[in-house]
Amino acid sequence: MLKFNLASGYKFDRGDVKGFSFNTKEQFPRMSAAWFECRGRHPKMKSINSDRLYFILKGKGEFIVNNQSVAVKQNEVMIIPKNTPYSYEGRFTCFLVHSPAFDKAKEIRYNE
Repeated sequence: MLKFNLASGYKFDRGDVKGFSFNTKEQFPRMSAAWFECRGRHPKMKSINSDRLYFILKGKGEFIVNNQSVAVKQNEVMIIPKNTPYSYEGRFTCFLVHSPAFDKAKEIRYNE
C-alpha cells in the first residue's frame, strides 16, 4: 500500500494549467496522480508512455482528440490512450491519473 500527499509531490505551472503532482515515477513507476486547474488551453501533445484518465471535479471544458471535439463537465471522465494526440481547453478542475507514471522524457508536444 502506498499513500501520497502534498508533502510527497511537487507543484507545476504550465501557464494555463497549474497544479500538483502527488507522486513521481521514481516513487511508483506504475502510476502517478495529479490535481490541476485549467484556465485556458493546453497545447496539442501525446504521451508515448502513459494512458491517462481525467476526472473533471468542477467546471467544463473541451478535449480535442483525433480532430473531434468532446465536451466535458463536472463528474465526467475522459480517458486518453497512449500515443493519441490531443489538446484541451476550458475552465475546469481535474484529477489526473497516468498509467504508467508520468515521464516528461516520453511526452511529445506539437507546434501549433
